[in-house]
Amino acid sequence: MAKPVVLYGICGEGFGHSVRAKSLIERLEDKAVVHVLSSHDGYDFFARLNYPRLHRIDGILFAKRGHSIDWPASAWRCANFIMRGKDHLSRVTGIWDTIRPDLALSDFEPLVPRIALRKGVPVLAIDNQAKLSKCKLLGLPAGLRFYQSIVAPLVDWLVPFQVPRVVSCFHPEFCRPARPVRAIIGPMLRNSITRLKPTDGGFALIYYKEEVGKDLLKVARIIGMRTIVFGGCGHSRDYPEFEFHPHGAGFEESLAACTILIGPAGNQLLGEARFLGKKTICIPIRGQHEQAINAFYMEKSGLGIALKNISRMESQLAEFLKIPGPSPKPSDGAQCVADLVHAMPPFGCDSSDP
Repeated sequence: MAKPVVLYGICGEGFGHSVRAKSLIERLEDKAVVHVLSSHDGYDFFARLNYPRLHRIDGILFAKRGHSIDWPASAWRCANFIMRGKDHLSRVTGIWDTIRPDLALSDFEPLVPRIALRKGVPVLAIDNQAKLSKCKLLGLPAGLRFYQSIVAPLVDWLVPFQVPRVVSCFHPEFCRPARPVRAIIGPMLRNSITRLKPTDGGFALIYYKEEVGKDLLKVARIIGMRTIVFGGCGHSRDYPEFEFHPHGAGFEESLAACTILIGPAGNQLLGEARFLGKKTICIPIRGQHEQAINAFYMEKSGLGIALKNISRMESQLAEFLKIPGPSPKPSDGAQCVADLVHAMPPFGCDSSDP
């Protein structure tokens, strides 16, 4: 009997969406043939893996001004994408009609779920952004609650509200469903992370992101530990005491062995750090309010500290270094979603709405 065919639309902004999707694909491939549709960083992520069923599509990408998000330019990109929506839908529909999937999945990708609804094919969306439109976020400060109220309609527009949603985040204990969802789960982690055993190698690890990269390096220099950096290799001359590597091979093993993780406040990175029990310093990217929310819950979760004012960080770092690291926190988020998918047509018989 032929395996069911799954079409997975993945947002191409950054790598978090792709890493999360990869963790689910690993748990579906024994029972399904999975095709990946993505753009920009997402397409590049799967291309580096030589993924055999990869299709490039159009997607929305943030615009940057210096090291911050340029919201007016980003809004224009979004508007331009919408104005050309029929063309984008037509191209993806052509891929769809060639593949003829039995099931559709989306990680904050807007085209695949729309086609699934139009074609009457079962569809499920799994992403972190759904927490903004579907959940009450406990203890969130007023300013970030205001941002949540503003962005929630956009989240529900990008992935139509009719599509069943699964919320995946590193802080599920602070999320309460305010609207129907299939599930609220912890981080979805790849097999390459879950098989690792955390150790203490006595070094700091930097996950370099250009928008906050110089600040990450400054933090590590103040701490004064042996430091391994993934990304930012162009700074090796200015930081000869650090060990630089390109993003990619070796990062996961270094994450399992590091004493301190230093990086931006990305949901997936913080989920991996929490799973492995890694004491963390994060610097949220300016202008990305989702990272500000992640940074808030990173501190609430006891994972570490978020640095917002780099000029006054010495005292914060001194206190941080005295605090013991967190305990590893298990997560079976990817398997939870795989079980939900396997209960849907054509795998199972659960076709009910959330």
